[in-house]
Amino acid sequence: MNTNRILQLSIQLFLFVVLILFSGFSGDEKNVVSKKRLDPVDSDNTNLNTNPDYLNRYKKIETYIPDENTAIKHIKIAVNIFTGPGTIQNTATSIDAINQMIEWLNGFYTNVDSATYPIAGVPWLRDTKIRFDLDHRIFFYEGTTLYNNTSQYTLERHIATVDSSRLDNLNIYITAGGKASPYSIPPYPRFILKDGGDITSSSLYANQGVYISSITPSYVNAQTLAHELGHCLDLFHTYNPSCCHETCNASDPEYLYDLFGANPPAYCWEGGGFGCKITLGTNTCTNNIMGGNNMLNYYFSPMQIGKMHRALSIKSVRKYVKENTYNAEKFEIDQNETWNFDIRMYSDIVIKRGAVLTLKGKILMADQGAIVIKRGATLIVDGGVITSTGQTWQGIKTEGGKNKMKRFFEKKGEVIFKNGGEVKNARE
Repeated sequence: MNTNRILQLSIQLFLFVVLILFSGFSGDEKNVVSKKRLDPVDSDNTNLNTNPDYLNRYKKIETYIPDENTAIKHIKIAVNIFTGPGTIQNTATSIDAINQMIEWLNGFYTNVDSATYPIAGVPWLRDTKIRFDLDHRIFFYEGTTLYNNTSQYTLERHIATVDSSRLDNLNIYITAGGKASPYSIPPYPRFILKDGGDITSSSLYANQGVYISSITPSYVNAQTLAHELGHCLDLFHTYNPSCCHETCNASDPEYLYDLFGANPPAYCWEGGGFGCKITLGTNTCTNNIMGGNNMLNYYFSPMQIGKMHRALSIKSVRKYVKENTYNAEKFEIDQNETWNFDIRMYSDIVIKRGAVLTLKGKILMADQGAIVIKRGATLIVDGGVITSTGQTWQGIKTEGGKNKMKRFFEKKGEVIFKNGGEVKNARE
């Protein structure tokens, strides 16, 4: 090859590189979609996770305390009634009463009362930002002997034979009045080992529910459901003795200092029980939702509310939240983090300039959610999975920039796949 030809090819190569660096195309956002397939990651080891990023941010209750801008999370529920002697009957009157019961239930979570014994400096959050959506899912099961049964497992198995899709909801099971005390299935994983033999779900994909016995839907049933659904959302009793109470150990990360105080006595629990009448200065009965008391309205502390929202992100109960739940507030990553856990996100994730997010676990994204990688930021999907809670999500967007000189000296947002890392169900 002669010298003129070599010079000509060198000039062409130089012009091509200049065109790539200074063209306007990289100023647009681009959706990045992997074409590989991988089975979902089931990171059920969150109770044993020692990752500092997890312990210091994503297991921390305070991370999840909502504010006035937090979107309401709507939980899909269904009411299942096993009819027979001494049960709620399949009538229009009963259906109206059930709808009223759920309306009362939502009232407790919408209109939070002030604390009986307020703690200085603790804000009063007037709304839990959690709702229970029935959406006409009232099912009657007739012609069986299950109206005498009190086992959620047995009742659930029967429902599965009728219509397994009903198990996609957080189910309320109602049998004949007076058969058993109400109980619920708490979420997985458990962060505090409790006294007694309370039942718990066994994986991030296990079913949960609430059992009550009733002859007629009532306000008392609504109070009971508000309390039992609190258990489903990871709350424990504020009183003791009980099957499952909150800790009084102030050094435990799960300790509710906004409820029991910063320096609690060894026995910090309140009085409780449905007949516990509040007498200020005489007893410790309160209006807390987990006190089991008979109240017109109930109090949730900010940390209790944070615990419930945490459960809806990293625990099994999250699967019942409606797929279209989306928070317009951005969730920002401004330093290097490693996610080796399984989390449901309700907002866009924004990885800021200079930060690297390494994903070894699983992220469930909202339908409207996207991951935005700012200029100079990196997402490394290292064996992890990013997928949707519904059919699709908005995908990964890498940020370019319209300033040509800035593009020359600083790389745009980058996504790297390794060790079988995968993105699923992202929109093209």
